[in-house]
Amino acid sequence: MIFDLIRYMSKSLFPKEHLRVLMYHSVSGDGRRDDLTVDAGQLEAQFRYLRTHGYTTILLSELIEAVEGKGSLPVKPVLVTFDDGFRDNLEIAYPLAKQYRIRINLFVVPAFIHQGEYRGLPCLTADDIRKMDPDLVEIGLHSFDHRSYAELNPFRLAADLELSMVALRSMDIPYQPCLAYPFGAYPRRKGLDQSTLFEILEEKGISLAFRIGNRINPFPLKHRFLVQRLDITGHDTLRTFQWSLAIGKKWARLISPLLRSSADRRGSVLQEAHG
Repeated sequence: MIFDLIRYMSKSLFPKEHLRVLMYHSVSGDGRRDDLTVDAGQLEAQFRYLRTHGYTTILLSELIEAVEGKGSLPVKPVLVTFDDGFRDNLEIAYPLAKQYRIRINLFVVPAFIHQGEYRGLPCLTADDIRKMDPDLVEIGLHSFDHRSYAELNPFRLAADLELSMVALRSMDIPYQPCLAYPFGAYPRRKGLDQSTLFEILEEKGISLAFRIGNRINPFPLKHRFLVQRLDITGHDTLRTFQWSLAIGKKWARLISPLLRSSADRRGSVLQEAHG
């Protein structure tokens, strides 16, 4: 009953074309999981699920073309993104992406490339980024040094974007004109604050900008500078991942207690039947 209801909700909520954007950060090889880290087993199970359930992963450049009316999205499109540029994206995520033919997009921070680490974890070098297959991996912007865009004045915000692009060009790293807001943060006050941000993005040639939001995007997009992503963490089960893809993570969080209670009831029935 609960699963039939959720399927009905999914069809009712998303009757038109839509776009799912997944947000990852780090990937561990030792089973470590936290708010920013999935382990290799989780990621492989999720990539396998995407591959075997009809989802088509896309690159930033393909999304830009579709938004600009120069191309179209495939059936059940998914944009897979990784923030911050951790080296495990190359060592763990990239081989899995090749194995399962999953296209991935890395939002990198030039300051982290230069300093070689973030949060105590090694980061990608410019050589690391350049040697990845451009048909499988594209690069986007994630600010110059990971400062919150909700706290920068217009001058510093414009300077940060410019520094990011200049730094990547100086390292001979091709990138797409797409920005993932650091911490998912941007000016929340509609009107002057947001209008100024969007004007700066436009002036700097940014095509798309990504927040968090944990919802599935309708397509065509409601706002190309507020594209929502689904936050995938080490705490997510495969079932949570599946329902996040189906109805968005905000809804999946609401129904997860129902899913657990339904599973508990089925377990009790089975126990009684075999008791």
